[in-house]
Amino acid sequence: MSIADGVDPNVRDRLTAGIMRVFAWVVLLFVLMPLVVICAMAFTSGEFLVFPPEGVSLRWFGELTSWLDAIRNSVVVAIPAALIATTVGGTAAYSLDRHDYRFGRALAAAATVPIMLPPVIVGVMFMTFFITIGISGNIWNLILAHSIFLTPFPFILISQGLADLDQSYEEAARNLGASQLRTVRTIIFPLVRANVIAGFLFAFILSLNEYIIAWLLSGFSIQTVPIQIFTSLRYSYSPVIAVISLLFIIVTFVGLTIADYLAGGLWE
Repeated sequence: MSIADGVDPNVRDRLTAGIMRVFAWVVLLFVLMPLVVICAMAFTSGEFLVFPPEGVSLRWFGELTSWLDAIRNSVVVAIPAALIATTVGGTAAYSLDRHDYRFGRALAAAATVPIMLPPVIVGVMFMTFFITIGISGNIWNLILAHSIFLTPFPFILISQGLADLDQSYEEAARNLGASQLRTVRTIIFPLVRANVIAGFLFAFILSLNEYIIAWLLSGFSIQTVPIQIFTSLRYSYSPVIAVISLLFIIVTFVGLTIADYLAGGLWE
């Protein structure tokens, strides 16, 4: 008989649960520690990124004015890219959910291909394409590339919402004389609005934080925040980088929290 056979099952279960909780907290601490470090360095009074901070000061928050162009470019790219990704992903999700295509599963799988590929491959592909057709260094190139690369996220979330939707509502509206477009606008969209907004927020946040594709397509003429961060790190370790990182962490956390709430628990 082994030692485990002689242990009370309740004691064994409590011990196992305790070990798992400790392990979960250790993993969480391991993941969050870099974020805590970079957030702390945003309030340093020193001249360089060092930890622990050399005093406490808000001086580096005033240096954000030199990053306003990069912030504006990131937002100008992220908003239309997220809108296009959500529109294309939502349309594809609705079409595949409502129509029985012969290769429906293959088409659904194809819609998720962009997130399966490394960003550098996607970036090189788009860079080659735009150079071939004679347009490069254009902000619309970056918007188009981000929208295609991020389409799978709205597609997956909206597909999830449509799968949980009772189609009898749509059938009732059509039987009462509503057109397909009106049914989508007045019945389908309000019922899956949370998934649509969550998909948009996911695409928006990921576009804000995307670096590799942006760097390959920028042509040294477009500075987004991730590009400026990496460029700045080549020449200095200014704490303003920690400040902009803190702001992006806050935006990401708020956006994901809203997306999780609207989609009814993305992580459950």
